[in-house]
Amino acid sequence: MSDASAIGDGIFQITVPMSHNPLGSTLVYAMESPGGLILVDAGWDGDEGWDGLTSGLESVGHSVSEIEGVVLTHFHPDHTGLCGRVREASGAWIAMHQADHDMFEKMSSGRGQEWMDFQLSNLERAGAPLADREAFEKSAQGDPPVGPESAPDRILVDDEIIGLTGRGLRAVFTPGHTPGHVCFYLEDADVMFTGDHVLQKTTPHVGNFVYPLEERDALAEFMESLRRVQKMDVTRGLGAHGLPIVDVAGRAGELIEHHEERLDHLYGEFADDEITVWQVAQRMKWYRPWDQFHPMAKGMALSEAAAHLRHLVARGQVAEVPGTEPARFARS
Repeated sequence: MSDASAIGDGIFQITVPMSHNPLGSTLVYAMESPGGLILVDAGWDGDEGWDGLTSGLESVGHSVSEIEGVVLTHFHPDHTGLCGRVREASGAWIAMHQADHDMFEKMSSGRGQEWMDFQLSNLERAGAPLADREAFEKSAQGDPPVGPESAPDRILVDDEIIGLTGRGLRAVFTPGHTPGHVCFYLEDADVMFTGDHVLQKTTPHVGNFVYPLEERDALAEFMESLRRVQKMDVTRGLGAHGLPIVDVAGRAGELIEHHEERLDHLYGEFADDEITVWQVAQRMKWYRPWDQFHPMAKGMALSEAAAHLRHLVARGQVAEVPGTEPARFARS
């Protein structure tokens, strides 16, 4: 059964399911173009998702064969997974920002045991106890999903205009959730496709994934991208998950405030202690007690804690303690 509809302003919304994932689905958007259709994202790979995409397009009077191109908000597999099938069925081009294309290539090159060895070594550098490293190894299943088997064939740049029928879709570079995240602004309708940058109810994940400290300050990028979107004064937002956003600028402000509160709380949790990245994660405020987290969820929480730690270091509030291994951090 398809779940798709015309939602105004020449936009079709297709719900592409992924029942194995707590998110449940990815919202894919389609608009008419001179060559057929342009999709914003594609959804998770698999027969369930493919059936949802194809039947959804058919229910609004179109087909996969009409797709001219797919513009990707970012490289995560719930957004990129079906690109390969779409390209096979239609000959469509697939477009992504260079920074996420680089991430796609990096993840695709590290598979199987090589990937697992890196994860376990990385967790050790974060200060994760042996029992938690073993639990992570036991719960991680197979290769990490990285989306389509072949990489996108077109690179998006900031402010690039993607041609639609009688109008254009502007790429807005919004790094943070990933290094190359892009939103897409339909200027004639004051609608922004926000991907995972701004969501109506959910706080997007922002993480640093290399421990103890990654060069990239993901949280700084994310908040600066939120401020950019705020200044555009966009009214209506369509995210990849959940409800439409009725005030994009207002919601962006709420997300900035949320992260400022988390930074203040984390700084307070340091007290006079010297703590590892793993202990930083343990002390952050979560929606449930740390010891109730699934091992894979601890991994995601650790990356988010690392992003907040990295930003406190950039602000000069926290510093690495010299000569500690695994690395420990304390108030400056």
